Amino acid sequence: MRTLTALLGRFDEDRAARFRGLVLGQLVRAARGPHDPGLVHLFLMPPKPGQTKFSIYETNQPLNLEVPVPEAIRQALHTLHQFECDPRIVPGADQAWRAVDAQQTAFYLGTGARFAYSGPNPAATTIARLVDHTAFYFSLDEWQRPVVLQVSAATILNDEPFPVTREVRATREPPFVLVDTIVGFLR
Repeated sequence: MRTLTALLGRFDEDRAARFRGLVLGQLVRAARGPHDPGLVHLFLMPPKPGQTKFSIYETNQPLNLEVPVPEAIRQALHTLHQFECDPRIVPGADQAWRAVDAQQTAFYLGTGARFAYSGPNPAATTIARLVDHTAFYFSLDEWQRPVVLQVSAATILNDEPFPVTREVRATREPPFVLVDTIVGFLR
């Protein structure tokens, strides 16, 4: 599996910020749709020959939420190791990626986790870490509007600079340890 680590490292700050904005927009749009709680792995599809537009897709991986975080990390890493370190092919992973990336040419971009709540605000929370170390944390309310939105690096969303939160509070919590460990492993 190829990663986007080296390419993102060569982006200048403006290009990296714009790219992060595209990824953040994709994460928010995807969080609004139906999904199961668990891990979310992001991939970037290079443009098709003769085209300039790339696309981002994600695949979900089931996560055992009934065990402590250290055990969930151990289980997730063991599974990834067994399946060529490719989260697209682990048992129970969403296989929708096959329709857009049957040749597995996409670059690994990062991992996140989604948590859904059935009660009042927030309705869903997503945390994510990109291979360039950028952290995203956001929660959507029951009307699918962001009520918390934090990013740890310069991000330009819809041509507007987004305020950087140098210390994204969710990064200190156990679920982010899981995400960070997986990104480090796959990076």
